[in-house]
Parts: sequence; structure tokens; C-alpha cells
Amino acid sequence: MMSRVRERIVLRRFLMVLAWIVCGTSPAVAADLNCLVHPYVVITISSPVAGLLETVTVDRGDIVKEGQVLATIDTSVERAHGAVAHAQAELTNRRLAELELQRTNAEVAMRTVRSPINGVVMERFLSPGEFPKQEKILKLAQIDPLRVEVYAPVSLLGKVAVGMEAQVKLEEPIGGLHKAKVTIVDRVVDAASGTFGIRLELPNSDLRLPAGVKCTVKLPTK
Repeated sequence: MMSRVRERIVLRRFLMVLAWIVCGTSPAVAADLNCLVHPYVVITISSPVAGLLETVTVDRGDIVKEGQVLATIDTSVERAHGAVAHAQAELTNRRLAELELQRTNAEVAMRTVRSPINGVVMERFLSPGEFPKQEKILKLAQIDPLRVEVYAPVSLLGKVAVGMEAQVKLEEPIGGLHKAKVTIVDRVVDAASGTFGIRLELPNSDLRLPAGVKCTVKLPTK
């Protein structure tokens, strides 16, 4: 399986280089390089504990904020323990009961699934009433900023540096020119295709730009 993926990557890079040759354009002289827009990060949300899924508050396409409650696991047992601990705190050894109450509150908190990022819901795997055993509940994507991945010809090696700004043109119907900044320049060249990887960050504060679209980027050179 991995060898097939590797073959497809090499073929894609080879076709990029071939396109530059056929067009008679030197990539080192302000050529437009093909690129692809990715989410900044993709996270799969699962339950840290087993239990009955009580609520799932979001669905595919919803925008979520960091810290927002996404789902809850049934906490009836923990709430009962908490009530007992609270009563003990008033009637018996107060310090010991307070510690027991803190432990119970921690268990309840573990059954509340919160978003670790600002982003969008890509997929929803489970619904209330199901019983996840550390299974996937949701998949989230952070799309501000976006990642732009470029494979550049070896002739540009040493001419592109981290911190440089570039113009990214998204495919239609999105279109438009957008400023992005170089964040990674690979130090290892793929010998089979004669290319190396470059990553840019594309701001997307209004979440208007989608991930997964093709693009071209015009890179400045030193």
C-alpha cells in the first residue's frame, strides 16, 4: 500500500516537472508552481472513557470554537457520587470529603468532550445512545490558517527561504490572489522527481476559503 502511495507522489511530481518543460518556462524565473490547499490540522475526537453517549451537539459542516462542548458521556453515576461527597463534606471529615468531591468532578469533566481547536466539523461518526469505547466521535479541521503544499524543482533550491511572501491563486470558482508566507522549505530533495517540498501558511480568518482546492503559487526568489 505504501509503495503505491509513494509511486503516485513521484508520478505527480514528475508530471509537474514535465509541464514546466513542455511550456518552455524556467521555474527559477518566476514560474507559477502547482500547489494544493490543506487544513492546518485535522483532529479525530474520541472519548477518553467508556460510557453511553448522551449528547452530540454538532454535526458535519458546523463551525466550532476552542473549548466548546462537542459531546457528553452519561455522568449519572458520577453525579450521584458527587452528591454523596458533598453531603459528606458537610457531615464528616471535611477535608477527605472535599478531595473525594474533586475526584468526582474530574471524572465528570473527562466525560465532557470539548473542542481543542477553532475549526469546522468534517465528519460525525456516532450519535446519542451509542456506546463508544474510545472510538471516533468526530473529525475536526482547523482551516485558519490554511496550509499550502508545493513541490518545487531542484533549480529553486536555496532560492526560497522561510518568511518569504508569495501570491497564491486558487482554482475557480473560488479564484482570487491571496497572500501567503513560506513556513517550511524541505532540506531533502526527492531524487526520483527532482523536486523538494515547500509549505506556506495562508490566512483565513473569515473561514471563507475552503481546504482541498488546487492552486498555483508564484514564489519570489532570493
